[in-house]
Amino acid sequence: MEFNFYTPHAAQQEIHNARGARFRTVCCGRRFGKTMLAAAELLDCAALVAPGDYGWIAPTYWTAARGVEALGNIAPGMVTFKGQNPVVGHFDGPLGECRFIFCSTDNPDSIPGLGFQGVVLDECAQIGKRTYDVSIRPTISQTSGWQLAISTPRGRNWFYDLHTKGFECGDPAYRSFIFPSDANPFFPRDEMGLARATLPEDVFRQEYLAEFLEDGAGVFRGVDGCLFSVAPPVPADGLRVVVGVDVAKHTDWTVCIALDAVSGRCLDMERFNQLDWPVQRERITAFAKRWGGRVVMDATGVGDPVYDDLCRVLPSVTGFKITGPSKRGLVQGLMVAVEQRRVSWPAAWEVVTGEMKRYEYEMGPTGQISYNAPSGFHDDCVIALALAVWGAAEFGKPAGNMIRLDAAASGGSRQSVSFGGYRPRGRRLTLV
Repeated sequence: MEFNFYTPHAAQQEIHNARGARFRTVCCGRRFGKTMLAAAELLDCAALVAPGDYGWIAPTYWTAARGVEALGNIAPGMVTFKGQNPVVGHFDGPLGECRFIFCSTDNPDSIPGLGFQGVVLDECAQIGKRTYDVSIRPTISQTSGWQLAISTPRGRNWFYDLHTKGFECGDPAYRSFIFPSDANPFFPRDEMGLARATLPEDVFRQEYLAEFLEDGAGVFRGVDGCLFSVAPPVPADGLRVVVGVDVAKHTDWTVCIALDAVSGRCLDMERFNQLDWPVQRERITAFAKRWGGRVVMDATGVGDPVYDDLCRVLPSVTGFKITGPSKRGLVQGLMVAVEQRRVSWPAAWEVVTGEMKRYEYEMGPTGQISYNAPSGFHDDCVIALALAVWGAAEFGKPAGNMIRLDAAASGGSRQSVSFGGYRPRGRRLTLV
């Protein structure tokens, strides 16, 4: 469909051309033209593909009103608007009557019951994950409708997870795009340089370059710097291996990671789920014996009897009781190791890198920080790696050679590392 007041530039046209993908995600800088793009997509699909109801959902009614304005601007007189909160646009297209319903997640209870041929999620990064799951996603289920999520990034939240599907999952139903502000040929050229020179770097990178900043909602800084493509040679004096093990709970995965305590280099990983415990025990035991290292494992809840069982078949097993305080210390130890490049793993371990990049923190009402994977995702690799790093500091090299978790190491001596009031006592960590 031709519009008198909208001609897509090259980047916008690329997104329009990907209409064959049911779920398109567009991450772009300010003034890229995403609102006009989405308005044109709505009207074109309504006129030439399928009549019916279409949705425009935004975090606030003020944001949704920009969609109303854009739709009116590109097709003046073709769409009539009525109502307020929600605004409904009416369009008599060549294939039949169409409605454009503009909703806000300020009042998510108004969304269930609606069904759309297609839906635009405007400033998607500011819409809550649960609101999307419960109220928005079902609106295109019965119709097998399409979804166009447009946004400037806001850290590595669920919009980041949705965006990465277009690159990682290999499903042709997902396509993702990322464009800086100046992909719009009408964006003032000198404005990019001025913004770069006058704004904080992280603000410029997020708002103009459309980068998902690792430090936004993320925990680990410098993850990409910890990846290697070609494994370095094994040192002449051999390896000192620690194996971190996180035991599966319910739908989680059991993960074993072998780490060289001297270099901090990950050597091997095994990841499996939905196996009976006898089979898991055999696989964990075989992995540990293959590398001949000390096992440091989660001994919390379901992991406690597993720990007792493994102690009978392996010579060196340490159980780590994971609670709120001890988990903070465990994760913070891994944070230090990552930031100081004292741990590394193969770039091919995409599942590890993905978990690390999307790991989140939350500040509680008392100011206490808690660390977890986002809802619907796993952190088994993170915990297994954190246990291995902790074990390397405890049982590998003197503190400071592998990771500097206590500053008391001097003159070649080593002191015990404490995490939130926990210290090793024998082979099991207990509260002191």
